[in-house]
Amino acid sequence: MADASDGRISARHIRAIQPFGEETGWHWHDMTGHFVYVLRGWVQFRFDGISEPVTVVAGSCLSQPAGVAHNVIGQSDDLELIEINMPADYVTIECRP
Repeated sequence: MADASDGRISARHIRAIQPFGEETGWHWHDMTGHFVYVLRGWVQFRFDGISEPVTVVAGSCLSQPAGVAHNVIGQSDDLELIEINMPADYVTIECRP
């Protein structure tokens, strides 16, 4: 997809291959679009400025706002998702919420 769009967009199929070990830590991505569609299981995020965790379950999706700090705090052992990013290449920056 990255080649076909001249680097404007990419998509990845992600599957859990082991039980969730630890949170990702607070970070943000230097991108203009970040979409997560859960095919199986669930994934749970914390977002800067939102007091409650956000859980995305199978059959639902999340459009993550650009530049918002977040932390993946949990996932099911059977998690499977499609992630779409714009642009295809981006930087991840560790930060504090």
